[in-house]
Amino acid sequence: MESYRDHSSWHNYRAILRSEFDLVIDCEPNERWDEVLGHDIHIDEWTACLDASVAPPTPASHGTVILVHGGGGNGRVLAPFAQSIAKMGWRVLAPDLPGFGITRPASDWRGNYEAWPAVLAELADRQDKPVVLIGASMGGLTALYAAQVMRQPPLAVVATTLLDLSDPGTFVRAARWRVLGWLSLFSARLMPWIMDRLSLPLNIAAPLEAMSANEKMTEYFQTDALLGARWLPLRFWRTTHAFRFTLPDLPCPLVLVHPRADEWTPPNESLGTFEKISSEKRFVLLPSGSHLPIEPGALAALMQEIGAVLGGS
Repeated sequence: MESYRDHSSWHNYRAILRSEFDLVIDCEPNERWDEVLGHDIHIDEWTACLDASVAPPTPASHGTVILVHGGGGNGRVLAPFAQSIAKMGWRVLAPDLPGFGITRPASDWRGNYEAWPAVLAELADRQDKPVVLIGASMGGLTALYAAQVMRQPPLAVVATTLLDLSDPGTFVRAARWRVLGWLSLFSARLMPWIMDRLSLPLNIAAPLEAMSANEKMTEYFQTDALLGARWLPLRFWRTTHAFRFTLPDLPCPLVLVHPRADEWTPPNESLGTFEKISSEKRFVLLPSGSHLPIEPGALAALMQEIGAVLGGS
């Protein structure tokens, strides 16, 4: 079985976190593979990071946090979040969704985005304790979609962005170059059968240079074999744009905790979606932070907000 433990992607990421952000990942997750809707899903399970200085949650409030990565990452990229949440006493699952990380998609999967919320909802429904979904980047909206089809709604959804790629304007602005976004929309409408046969590396399709304000972290996302250098079928982006779901009725509280300096998804881009959702909800603008908010001040503020959600769940 392939493992992050032996993969340069993880070792390089961990080293950059330490050298550039003074962020030490001193826990190792348990890696496992679960068959979910025909996909062999790789899951990081973080359970061994308890901090003795923090009182553990009461059994009634203890549950599982599922972290949802976006279109430029994988479950292991969310290790800084996972470690911090695990130290609060919560069990954390960070899956690699189909097409990303080291998950092995079903043999008949052709790149359709709708597998993401379906897999996430099924994984959440398998947990025997309450679940909180936390999504980063386009994982935020994926978590919302999953919450609507779970058999038992989650306690809450927390998102760093709400990037709605079904909106043509948002789709174009989220592409690496706007001309690429418009060309993709044109192809998706008039000749999807041709578009579906093509693939592009992520660093061409998505503006991974906007993932972080840190030069070394940006280079990592653009060149890593599991990230920017990974080829993905254009069908994934076409079906992401084509995916339609009813947003207004969310069956649980929503907290949008948006990085202030996100150059990929500016706060106003997420607020347009946030305002359409009907539920108990709250918007928090972090004092700093890029698209992946792991800068010390941004991460601390994000974890404070997540801690408030988990403590109150």
